Amino acid sequence: MMIGIHDSPGSYSDRWIEWCLQREVPFKRLDCLDSDIVPQCAGLDAVLWHWTLVSLHEPLVARQILMALEQSGLLIFPNAATCWHYDDKVGQKYLLESVGAPLIPTWVFTEADQARAWVATASWPKVFKLRCGAGSENVRLVQSRDEAAALCRRAFGRGFPAKPGYLDDAQARLNHTQSWQDLYGKLKRVPASVVANLEFRRCAPRQQGYVCFQEFLPGNEFDTRVTVIGNRAFGVIRRNRPNDFRASGSGVAIFDPERVDRRCVKIAFQVAEKLESQSVAFDFLLDANHEPRICEISYCSVVYSVYDCPGYWDREFGWHEGHCYPQDCILEDVLAALAPRRYGCLTGLAQ
Repeated sequence: MMIGIHDSPGSYSDRWIEWCLQREVPFKRLDCLDSDIVPQCAGLDAVLWHWTLVSLHEPLVARQILMALEQSGLLIFPNAATCWHYDDKVGQKYLLESVGAPLIPTWVFTEADQARAWVATASWPKVFKLRCGAGSENVRLVQSRDEAAALCRRAFGRGFPAKPGYLDDAQARLNHTQSWQDLYGKLKRVPASVVANLEFRRCAPRQQGYVCFQEFLPGNEFDTRVTVIGNRAFGVIRRNRPNDFRASGSGVAIFDPERVDRRCVKIAFQVAEKLESQSVAFDFLLDANHEPRICEISYCSVVYSVYDCPGYWDREFGWHEGHCYPQDCILEDVLAALAPRRYGCLTGLAQ
């Protein structure tokens, strides 16, 4: 057995490589952005690539490369079913509707006339979203019909940059600052961060030719994130940003399983199974009837949002105490899936 790992410092690959080295699991370091990545994977049984939005280049080609490798017969993480909708809120709308998931009502228009006609009759406020953006980027509350009409004109005109300007979210970064040392470190990184932001805005395709609105659900002071990896569900409460309706990116999390709505956990397991996803994080809000609704999904989470949970639920709602790294859970599932192909059985991973 031999697995390939895309080696990208700061990603899940750090722990995957460390785990394999410690336990003498055969692996090969890969750069999945190489032009000859397909022949490089000859003889491998699986490929793991934690691709994210941090890199400008990975989102441009990761889906296509992984789907090609999967087509060749390799076991892939994330496979096509798991990641094709990553950072694509438009795709997520249609996907979740197709499996009957309790999605917050969402409207997408690719024709300007249809968008204008809908705006003229819709009630307000609504939430306007671009299809891309993490940590509440490119998400805003639209208070009036005139504001929505202006957004439609821009969407079907010059469009929007795929990433907000570096200073657009400066207040959120300041809110996350924990100390003078932390502030000093952030100030030192400002020049490099500004250059990276400008490069991303220059190269990433502008968002135009569509609009996406979602029903606004008032009264939610937090959202509930449930991350399902295989047969495990991890839950966390995320409080809204100060004076804001958005919770994603707030940095204020509560890791108390008693606070997690079990209905969200049940729905997350059910929808993850329908999606045939290896790993998926759901963001839930409550509607006017206090029923859980899915806001959006992602195939991966920041490590602490899983590891800081004191345990996880299985599909029978049995509670398993103890901290787990998401990287370990993913690697465990990949190796377990390879076991029938190669060598019979596999012992569980140490946490």
